[in-house]
Amino acid sequence: MSRMTSNTESCSREEILIDHIISRLPVKSLLRFKCVCKNWCDLFNSLSFIRKHCDNPGNRTHPAVCKFGVNYNHDPEPLRSFNFYVLPEKIFTGIVPTHQRLYRCEGVTDFRCIYGPVNGLFVLEKGHYLENVRFCWWNPATRECRLIPKMNFELLDFFDDHTRTAGIGLDLVNNDYKFIWIRVFYDNDKSEVYPKTYVAVYSLNDDSWKFLDEPDLPYDCNLCVSLNCTYLDGLHYWMSVTTDSDGNTTYGIRTFDFATELFGKREPPPFPSDHWGTLMLRCGSIAAISCNDTARAYISFYDIWVTIGEDKWIKVFTINPQIPSHWPQGIWDYDKLIFELTETSSLVFYDHSTKEVTNLGFNHFRLLSSSFCWFLYYKESIVPVKRKEPTPLDNAEYFLTKYR
Repeated sequence: MSRMTSNTESCSREEILIDHIISRLPVKSLLRFKCVCKNWCDLFNSLSFIRKHCDNPGNRTHPAVCKFGVNYNHDPEPLRSFNFYVLPEKIFTGIVPTHQRLYRCEGVTDFRCIYGPVNGLFVLEKGHYLENVRFCWWNPATRECRLIPKMNFELLDFFDDHTRTAGIGLDLVNNDYKFIWIRVFYDNDKSEVYPKTYVAVYSLNDDSWKFLDEPDLPYDCNLCVSLNCTYLDGLHYWMSVTTDSDGNTTYGIRTFDFATELFGKREPPPFPSDHWGTLMLRCGSIAAISCNDTARAYISFYDIWVTIGEDKWIKVFTINPQIPSHWPQGIWDYDKLIFELTETSSLVFYDHSTKEVTNLGFNHFRLLSSSFCWFLYYKESIVPVKRKEPTPLDNAEYFLTKYR
């Protein structure tokens, strides 16, 4: 009996150690402790622990900023840099928050976009031409990177890019992180859009692409870029826009299920068809933003919409930020709208409760003559992306500076 009691107590102590101490540690500490013993290394690599660490209430979501830009005043030649910053979880009106730069890479070539995150994972994209698009998985917390194999679409000689959309998500059935790439091409010979939607899905588990035959997504259904990663509970969401022959615009919502690999439809918010609008995440739920006259200095009014149930939308508030020319970047908490000022590339947030504007402290962005900015929700994780036998080329610096 005493032996059983001893074993039970030992098991209980181990569970307490894992549940209440180890799973709450930051990724940096876990990476160090991996070297302590094989048991701990195996534990940290186990699916159950990875989930426990990611879902731990102490592992908080933080606002993050990704910035790619070119400084043409840099000597002896223009400097192209990629930067990733994390801000405090709480940002307060009237107080410029400190920010931590997690990653910086100089000498970057043709960077295009960052997708995600989902459980701490991103997909980076570079390349601006038909056959020159490249992707990689990236976990900034562990510094792991995996180059995604090149995808060969059925390109015809007369094709040119018309639209391309992508999204990252988790197949909850197979615990498989996936990346969807949607492309529509322009027929230069006929001077019209080629009537077909091309869709490919990459599986992290299989490290391979596959085409989706006859996806339920019309070629004339344009998917809007969301203000942040609009993935939630196995589905990716996009605002869609279709225009009929008379020029009338209709909004909708399209979804993609990463488990079934099928597209779906949802009801959109009831804002006017002549308004600009797109989706975003707001405190862990799908929300929408719309505007009658986007980005105009001091006179733009933005409506914020949230869902009640699956398909019912309500407008929760309207804001009129008193700021110069700008572009909306996202939302933090329930009512702090993030904007990038067009002239200076500075980031500010507008607090709907206090009606005040606060600088986010990225004034050095004004040095960049040409730049792109993404406002993100970031929670660090130990989700692995490296191959069982990684190559020296599986690193972010190689991808950003040399990968062709």
